[in-house]
Amino acid sequence: MIFSLMFAFIDLFIIIIFMAVYGRKKKYSEGMLLGVHIPAYAMQDPEVEAFLEDHNKRSKWFYAANVIISTAICFLNLFYFSAFITLWCLWLLFFCCGAFFLLFRDHRRMYDLKVKRGWQGASGSKIVVVDTNVSASGAKLPFSVLWHLPVLAAGTALTFVPGISRLMKYSASWIFILIFGSMFLLFFCMHLVTNRVRNKVYSNDSKINLQVNQLEKRVFSMVWLSGNYANLAAYAVFVYFTVKQEWMGSWALICYISIHTAVGLAVLAGMYYLSFKKKEILDTDDKPLFLDDDIYWKNGWYSNPNDKRLWVQDRFCSANYTTNMARPAGKILTIGMVAVVGVMLVWMCAMFLKIDLTPRYLKVEGEKVTVSAPFYSIDFNVDEIKDIELVDQLPEGSFTRTNGMSDNKQMLGKFEGKEAGELRMYIFRDYSPILKIELPDYTVYINSQKEGEAEQWYRELLLLRQSGALHGAESESMKGQSR
Repeated sequence: MIFSLMFAFIDLFIIIIFMAVYGRKKKYSEGMLLGVHIPAYAMQDPEVEAFLEDHNKRSKWFYAANVIISTAICFLNLFYFSAFITLWCLWLLFFCCGAFFLLFRDHRRMYDLKVKRGWQGASGSKIVVVDTNVSASGAKLPFSVLWHLPVLAAGTALTFVPGISRLMKYSASWIFILIFGSMFLLFFCMHLVTNRVRNKVYSNDSKINLQVNQLEKRVFSMVWLSGNYANLAAYAVFVYFTVKQEWMGSWALICYISIHTAVGLAVLAGMYYLSFKKKEILDTDDKPLFLDDDIYWKNGWYSNPNDKRLWVQDRFCSANYTTNMARPAGKILTIGMVAVVGVMLVWMCAMFLKIDLTPRYLKVEGEKVTVSAPFYSIDFNVDEIKDIELVDQLPEGSFTRTNGMSDNKQMLGKFEGKEAGELRMYIFRDYSPILKIELPDYTVYINSQKEGEAEQWYRELLLLRQSGALHGAESESMKGQSR
């Protein structure tokens, strides 16, 4: 249940971020509506008013429907995790595509309406305006990217804390290390792009331009810095609980996710603060300057063959950066990132479907015993068995999952108990009896959903073990007689 509620919260958080950035009620700002430059008087046009009302209504229904659908999908986790994760990935894919389709389609409709009405700059422009006073001051505007180095140093030191490297050999701890490294690179690169992006011109007044560019770069560079230090704090939580109890329990995981959630909230807070302060500054300007480059954004993405930049500030979200699709590198990078994410989602769904749908069984071939299961198969010789018995339930106490899967239906993989020691679990919950096989290095617990199968495995191993012991006794007797 905790896992379902946690995913429901994550889904709601994703939807709120998308709605705040792309789906909120559109207003006329900086000479634009839905990312299209139009004159202020066009806002009173009946066709624009009807168009805007229609867009806001569709957006509201789209996001409300996705809250209901995503919440319903989360509770599939109570039944089959593979079905849940597959449908969740499909939902996430359709939600992201739907949100961008809704925005880009109406952006193009707005652009076509502007061209039809012949409103200002409808034919596009190749003019690039640069305020040299702001450009000269650009290096002093943001916080330095060097402030990320303490995060890198501290994170590297935490990775080599005694106990972490040992757990990496047989647990899924490397996932959290990978998350830390990926988040660090993301925030560092976003900070680097923020610092190097070309300063924008908002006014004929250099003081106004300097104020707005300084505000934008300092706010966003602070957001990326704060994000990386929060990333370090979450990683420290992982290290602390991993070293203390050799895995993260539910509350530790909630704490870890909450810190990362705070990063998203900080980004949203930074965007709203920036929007408020920018409006405050620009409202004092009596010489505003709007550059009409809509022709390069007409499809929703940036495509300008006259611009040598690869990364440009996104038209719809100033905290985001997008590629120039007129450049081959822009196309390759965008398609490559989409392909990588797609492959990862397909791989994850296939992995969990395999875990849920692949049968598990115990097989004996000669002196070799194999426990077959997806990703966690093991084999051993009969003479390695120290003890074997049928039990009605698992031993009392809690088990720490070091590398495997545990949900409401099953326990699969490597576990560790405070008293039971190293374990290999192949358990379907609520099924008994359970076959317990004690080996020198760990103990195996396995059961079956088929009635009588666990008992059959027990009898088979017991007979094999007894025949092996008898064979061993005969060999010793023959050796004694030969002497």
